[in-house]
Amino acid sequence: MTVREMALGDIPTVCEIEKDCFTAEAWSEDSFKYRLGKPGFISLVAVDSGEIVGYIAASEVLDEQYLDSLAVRADYRGQGVATSLMKAAFDPEKTVYLEVRKSNLPAINLYKKLGFTQYAERGGYYENPTENAILMRNEK
Repeated sequence: MTVREMALGDIPTVCEIEKDCFTAEAWSEDSFKYRLGKPGFISLVAVDSGEIVGYIAASEVLDEQYLDSLAVRADYRGQGVATSLMKAAFDPEKTVYLEVRKSNLPAINLYKKLGFTQYAERGGYYENPTENAILMRNEK
């Protein structure tokens, strides 16, 4: 598996993965296109045997970075794809912030494994269904 920058031609496949993982809150193709090549945005894909199996979208402002979206195809989960994407996207010298559904225990456990800790909870942050968000960061 390799991790590389997202290209325009990757976006339809990325959107398929996005819709499979985040049905109610899926980003549009235009949302991904807008980010490509712009300063302050990080857009990467994980590729295995020529197929896109996951992606990460992140942003950065000064010395902080933010996880905007991360998804892995269901048949590739638990194989280190998300970890590889996180490590490729983020500068280990910067603080990274993220939000995650309170019920998304696999993601929360991944983030904890990568050194993130909870610092707050935001009520009603997610919709369809309405759910609180756990706010996490990896303080340096």
